[in-house]
Amino acid sequence: SLNRITDHHKIQTGQRVFIPGATKVLKVEIYIDDVVEESEEKGKEKIVYPKSDFIWPLWGSRTAGFDDSDRDRHQGIDIASPLGTPIKASSSGVVVYSGNTIKGYGNLIILRHPGEWVTVYAHNQANLVEEGTSVEKGQVIAKVGQTGRATGPHLHFEVRRNNKAVDPMLLLK
Repeated sequence: SLNRITDHHKIQTGQRVFIPGATKVLKVEIYIDDVVEESEEKGKEKIVYPKSDFIWPLWGSRTAGFDDSDRDRHQGIDIASPLGTPIKASSSGVVVYSGNTIKGYGNLIILRHPGEWVTVYAHNQANLVEEGTSVEKGQVIAKVGQTGRATGPHLHFEVRRNNKAVDPMLLLK
């Protein structure tokens, strides 16, 4: 083909491609997968989740569950709580993203944890930690908000391992 790309799955983030008839460069949207470096998959071995070190980031009503189906993809859980409620780090780690440039998530924090684990905290009223900061399990990192694509005050919480979404309910204690 024109760009010598035979498999569209192999297009890399930031790679330049020529599109016949295009007249301008469009702004590229950023996604969580772009922020969190992809880890190499270890073949097709079954992942066994160890006894978890993850704690609930806040108390509240779970209003939406995990759904990884193509039709209703929701790669985390939603926990309703009043505006301003403190959100805690689910496990110790390092802040790899703290901002609001990822479409739909509003104010967002992404933490990287040992063992290729990542947690995502979205729709925050305020982010209280900066990129590069180390945080401890249970440390307050944000406040519940309604930013981005949110219908009410809540925390959208995701857990990922090797860049694949995992149902948080399997891991939280």
